Amino acid sequence: ALAIGHQQRAMISEEAGTGAARAIQLIDACCLAKAYVTAGIGKGVQLGKGCGPVVQTQFPSSHRHFPSIALLPRAKSSETPAFVPMLGATSLSEGEELKLGKILPIVDSVEWVEWLSSVEGITDLQLRIKNEKDPKTISSIINKAQATCKSAGIRLWINDHWEAAISAGCFGVHLGQEDLAACADVGGLEKMQKSGLALGISTHSYAELSAALGVNPSYISLGPVFGTSSKSVAFDPQGLATVFKWRDLIKPDVPLVAIGGIGDAKTAKKVKKAGADCVAVIGAVTNANDINAAVEELVEAMS
Repeated sequence: ALAIGHQQRAMISEEAGTGAARAIQLIDACCLAKAYVTAGIGKGVQLGKGCGPVVQTQFPSSHRHFPSIALLPRAKSSETPAFVPMLGATSLSEGEELKLGKILPIVDSVEWVEWLSSVEGITDLQLRIKNEKDPKTISSIINKAQATCKSAGIRLWINDHWEAAISAGCFGVHLGQEDLAACADVGGLEKMQKSGLALGISTHSYAELSAALGVNPSYISLGPVFGTSSKSVAFDPQGLATVFKWRDLIKPDVPLVAIGGIGDAKTAKKVKKAGADCVAVIGAVTNANDINAAVEELVEAMS
């Protein structure tokens, strides 16, 4: 068992009562305790032949100490990311690394993919198919969307349907935590790796972040940052303070995507300032009176 002192218990209690006022679950507390102890050991000074005492530090705030949970035991080491490595769009790197777009519009139909694929400033699109269970229909939709994106030079990310994404030759897949676990159970992560797909993963808690880090994804998303009506979620709004925390707990060369309630450029700018590299948006684009102007404003806000 990991022992946490009075000061650290107070920190965790305070964390549970701030921001979105969400409770720290046991598995989240274990991840935080592991990060805290790792940081403390790192600052310890050797006494005699044994190790030095664990130094009491601060609430976990560094990717160097935050743990990962291995869902894929045979994944490559952290030095060679398991999935297509990407950087944030504003990264100063002058290498040939792929850079994730400043905005990631999420749409639910081929028609929207066709419409947005020609909008200047959009480099990535995510297709989230709703209310469709037939595998053949899903594959048909994804194939059409991929053909459109390939022609337009747009990278297409498919939400959940990783097998159809592989078959269609899509750029990447986005998975929620339940789908991530289910995919890992049937060897889907290895299949996506072999196919050269990029992978984005949703996170809502410290434990989910640890699980995402264990897969070495192309990007990690956090949400909902603000209240949203576009999707039913079991988590309260995370707030900008959590965006700050996530940016510190994720390696700087892994893009952080913020999602949820980012309805305009003004809000996107706040999220960018908090540390997000990209914003995933729905209504900010699809409900705009002038889509081209809305995209331009969002891209500018994230620059």
